[in-house]
Amino acid sequence: MKRYISALCVLLSGMLLYTSCLKSDNDSYDVTVYDDMAITGFSLSTVNRYIHTTSKSGSDSIYKKTLTSTSLPTFTIDQTLNMIYNTDSLPKDCDLKHVLATISSSTYSGDIVLKTIVGDTLYTYSSSDSIDFTRSREIRVYNNSLQKYRSYEVAINQHKVETNKILWEQMSTQDYPADETTEKWEKIVADAGLGTFIGTGTKEAYAFNADRTKIMVSKDEGVTWVPDSIDGEGLLLPTGNIAFVSYPFASNDDTDYQLLVGNFSEGETYCSVWRKVAEYAAGSQPCKWVNIPVEGYNPYALPASSDYCLVYFHGQVLAISPSDIRYCLDGGITWRTSDKFALPADTNFSDVEATTDAEGALWLRDNDTNTVWRGILVE
Repeated sequence: MKRYISALCVLLSGMLLYTSCLKSDNDSYDVTVYDDMAITGFSLSTVNRYIHTTSKSGSDSIYKKTLTSTSLPTFTIDQTLNMIYNTDSLPKDCDLKHVLATISSSTYSGDIVLKTIVGDTLYTYSSSDSIDFTRSREIRVYNNSLQKYRSYEVAINQHKVETNKILWEQMSTQDYPADETTEKWEKIVADAGLGTFIGTGTKEAYAFNADRTKIMVSKDEGVTWVPDSIDGEGLLLPTGNIAFVSYPFASNDDTDYQLLVGNFSEGETYCSVWRKVAEYAAGSQPCKWVNIPVEGYNPYALPASSDYCLVYFHGQVLAISPSDIRYCLDGGITWRTSDKFALPADTNFSDVEATTDAEGALWLRDNDTNTVWRGILVE
């Protein structure tokens, strides 16, 4: 009897299994359709930049520099207005016709497609295909059933003027920033019976003694003056056409880097350059002025000039003369020229002075012609 019951159970199980295998293809299955459509990430991965340069001989050339994601601007995705854009503009010399972009969507979104600039043709986005962003583009993201989509307008902002150089604008003489500090200190130095006023740092002021053999320092707003420490007993101190600049020393807080340049004697090829690292923090050791020697292997030593102005501008020291602007990034050792720092076009300076303002602009004034220029560095 038990054998018959066992056989019956096996037969019934087989019939049920057979029936399930014969389920019709027309029977419906439950499929979840999501309408969660959104672009959640947009960035540029590769942009080519074609930079124009001029060699010392005057010949022009163009070289390509590839910008990658780490040096490219961040994009904002406005989910309310369905717009994607960058607030920091790309340089003018970037090629926006062939751009690689990385675009991501929400978890349950379907395909990302782009609409052609002209016409209504759509094609599927690929991170390895270049995209023409010379004009704003429509990008769509579909739901997973491809029945609905959400569109975004993507606009890549680019500077309209050439970047990586100073944009100059001629101003009136009344616009030139007044320098009340120098006038005040020149009177203090004269009243103290000293020689030429040199300049001021954060907490120290400097002037030559009467015969220019020593640098005098005051740490109490000009009340008292004492000889400052000088390497080599002051040999090669500049005797004429001096220029000075003080700026924050990046390596240490509460520290100034002071640079002093000038001509040592008639007929010298290069300027005499001196520097001092002035530390003001508690416990700091006294520092002294040190001459930066002109080495034979250095082709970028600062040439002697009848008229230099030193200013600290966008992270570098500029030595400005009537003929050119030289920039220095290494504390007074090398001074180079560049298209990035060029005097205003079609100018003929003879007696130039320079300063900067709180807005980061560079100002030039020719005292012989009373012409004034204001420069903004477009990067």
